[in-house]
Amino acid sequence: MAKKQSSKRNSKSADTEAVDENVDKIRDILFGPQMRDYESRVEALEKRLTTSIERAAREVERRIERLDAYTRREVDKLAEQIKNERKDRTSEGKKGATELNELADQVETWFAEVEEQQSQDAKDLRNQQHEHAESFAAQLQQTQSELQKTLQKEVTALSTTKLGREDLAALLAEVAMRLNKDFKLPKG
Repeated sequence: MAKKQSSKRNSKSADTEAVDENVDKIRDILFGPQMRDYESRVEALEKRLTTSIERAAREVERRIERLDAYTRREVDKLAEQIKNERKDRTSEGKKGATELNELADQVETWFAEVEEQQSQDAKDLRNQQHEHAESFAAQLQQTQSELQKTLQKEVTALSTTKLGREDLAALLAEVAMRLNKDFKLPKG
């Protein structure tokens, strides 16, 4: 009797495995193309989002590099201008011994003003560069936020269009019962 029960169990387990294989085949036939389509759509969406984010990052980097180059050019121009002004004032100071004391005082005043102006201009340029960098960072953050919202909308849209797990389980259970002829339809 114990052998009969173990053979029944083995038979039931073999039947269960065969049913499971049949269910898997039916599931693949019914929902395989939809799942592959769903996966390909998600992959395409991820690729688009990744490309958009990378493009935005490259644009921000390019703009920061242009701003940095512009700032350096302006600072170099100011330095050259100050250098030229120093040369001019020095040569004027050497013209005459009588004017030397007066010119020395005046040149020092001019130097202080020029250095103060250069310092102020450099400070203004740094502030502008900082403001631009913050603006670009904010734009990048906003773009990233918008892209994440779009991705979430797409994921939500895809989630609402897919078949529910419970519905699929009920359908497959019914198919399995019908295949085993365990399911009795009501007569009506």
